[in-house]
Amino acid sequence: MTKVFISVGHGGSDPGAFANGLKEKDLNLVVALKLNEELLRHGITTLMSRSKDEEDNTKIVECNKFKPDICVDVHFNAGKGDGFEAFCSIFGNEGKKLAQLIEAEVKAIGQNSRGVKTKKNSNGRDYYAMIRETSCPTVILEGAFLDSADYKFVDTNVEQEALGVAYAK
Repeated sequence: MTKVFISVGHGGSDPGAFANGLKEKDLNLVVALKLNEELLRHGITTLMSRSKDEEDNTKIVECNKFKPDICVDVHFNAGKGDGFEAFCSIFGNEGKKLAQLIEAEVKAIGQNSRGVKTKKNSNGRDYYAMIRETSCPTVILEGAFLDSADYKFVDTNVEQEALGVAYAK
């Protein structure tokens, strides 16, 4: 891989999930910045959808214009669940391979996994626009649930950065 687009979920007026004193948009940024740092350290060319707390409504266009080899979309979850999960396309298997590699690294740092998943919309296409509309294999990574005891896995910057390193590996 030579080029990676890092999509940083939410931002600006959209906080994403919010629970236990944690805002998803803030955690996404910490993880993504560390992921970016690690990839750059290993000679990978990157582009981030945002590098500060701001509105982020053009990331699919930015990604496709950049023409990356892969796209990683950083998120956290809500819904009272537990564990990491990754979403990839229902078509092709490059995204699935990437998601499985990332899942293994996340499990290696102690987070359990809900698995690598796909989701279809009512037209039989990929449900998530980020996966459906990007021109490269894309994975959506949900690091932990912020509204359950799972938040304790990512409630410090050190833990958030560890997740970023795991994603980069």
